Amino acid sequence: MNEPTYLALLNSIAVNECKGQQLLSAWAATTKDEALKGALTFVAIREGEHAMAFEKRMCELGFPVCADKAYQVFKDFDGLLACAKSTTMTDAEKIARLQGDQPRTAERKDPFRNFFNDTTIDPQTGELLGRYIAEERDSGRRLQKEYDRVCGMANMSGGAGEIAELKACVDELRREVAKLKGIRSVA
Repeated sequence: MNEPTYLALLNSIAVNECKGQQLLSAWAATTKDEALKGALTFVAIREGEHAMAFEKRMCELGFPVCADKAYQVFKDFDGLLACAKSTTMTDAEKIARLQGDQPRTAERKDPFRNFFNDTTIDPQTGELLGRYIAEERDSGRRLQKEYDRVCGMANMSGGAGEIAELKACVDELRREVAKLKGIRSVA
């Protein structure tokens, strides 16, 4: 059987979805945030199902998954996995590390925009790819919602510290002004 032109795409999806499942499952096992844990677990299950569905499709086509031939989405997978497993990093720190240097507000290109440019994709594979794309976009929205919430909470707690610091400065200034006015104590 001739190798389908889209085999590399199926292989890369199978390999990287498996890695995504490992990362998200490891993180879900360490977070104390129940809402985040729920989203991570849901998406990890979905990633694992995608990995198996694409591996199954490749087997149906007569080809094995080959990690060495896959496009590597995760450039430092071992480092990312260590981050996900960390019990000393906060969830906000993990988000920053796993999202990389790209600002969260940066407009990202749709990674799926060219998937159907190959006109030789058979109907069964096309159906699988369509479901995969829709679920990946949904997973991205679910995770981003939780990431925004977690990072917002981290920023608010940082902000609370700044407010307390400013309040302490204001109190100190009041005491100094009171001394200058000859008033013994202002509380």
